[in-house]
Amino acid sequence: MGRVFVVVLVLLALAGCATPKIVVLSDPLDAREHNDLGVAHESSGELDLAMKAYETAAAKDRSWDQPLINLGNVHAASGAWREAAASYRQALKRNAENPEAMNNLAYALLNLDAVPEALDWSTRAVQADPGAPLFRATLALALARTGERQRALALLDETLRPMPALDPLREKITALRDGIADGSFQE
Repeated sequence: MGRVFVVVLVLLALAGCATPKIVVLSDPLDAREHNDLGVAHESSGELDLAMKAYETAAAKDRSWDQPLINLGNVHAASGAWREAAASYRQALKRNAENPEAMNNLAYALLNLDAVPEALDWSTRAVQADPGAPLFRATLALALARTGERQRALALLDETLRPMPALDPLREKITALRDGIADGSFQE
């Protein structure tokens, strides 16, 4: 009888070790740290991890627009233009005055063939930050797509004039200008 008691006692002790435990995990990272983590994942090519980090950052700080812009950029990089546009629109709901979100939405809309709306957003982005060469390039592309080729070329010439010769962006804007000039960019 003593043996049975010992065996039951051992079984009870072992069963106690197997009972489920509730573990509460806390996330020690704040929104900015999740956003930074997303940037690191994105730069190393881990786009799925980057998207999750940006989504977490956006959820942790519902007033901050940058994680949503970054999320849109990841979608854009993979050609998911609808998702990119949705992310940029969410960013603009959080900060209606963000020219980066306006410009990126305009570019996504151009890729979705929503040219009139793209023209509106790119115009607003340039009005908010007139000196940003990328914003001006997006506006020029939108102008060209609406058939306003000469206005697009004039805007790009004006953008290129003050840019340093060794600026890597200068080469891209020059290529855009050449493509609009020779008609190789879709109008």
